[in-house]
Amino acid sequence: MSDTAEQLASQAIEKVNALKDLAINSAAALSDAQSQNEGYFTQVQELEYKVDDLENRSEMYRNEVLTDSEMIGLAIEIMDKIKSKIDSGVITMPIDEQNQLNETLKYLMQRKESIEQYRTATDPKPRTYEQYRNP
Repeated sequence: MSDTAEQLASQAIEKVNALKDLAINSAAALSDAQSQNEGYFTQVQELEYKVDDLENRSEMYRNEVLTDSEMIGLAIEIMDKIKSKIDSGVITMPIDEQNQLNETLKYLMQRKESIEQYRTATDPKPRTYEQYRNP
């Protein structure tokens, strides 16, 4: 009988020790999980900051593109007027300069078209020179 009592006592001690180890390990696991959560939280904060920064930069660049689009439109407007005067004979210009004017005008028109893809329906329409000078 004492043999069985000793075995039961020994088994009980082993189980208590196993529970003690489990409690120690679960505390360490909880601490590790908390540490990982803190690390993830820090990473999320850094990512949110970077996203905000990128959104701000994107909006800034977009505004610059829209401004460039408007200024290119103004350049096209005046160059069209010059070209009309040349074509009607009011202004004379050497052929080489007329060719340069035409090539530059074509380039600006292509550039304006490529910039226009960044416009959205809510963007204001580009102003004419008259609207630009007299808002």
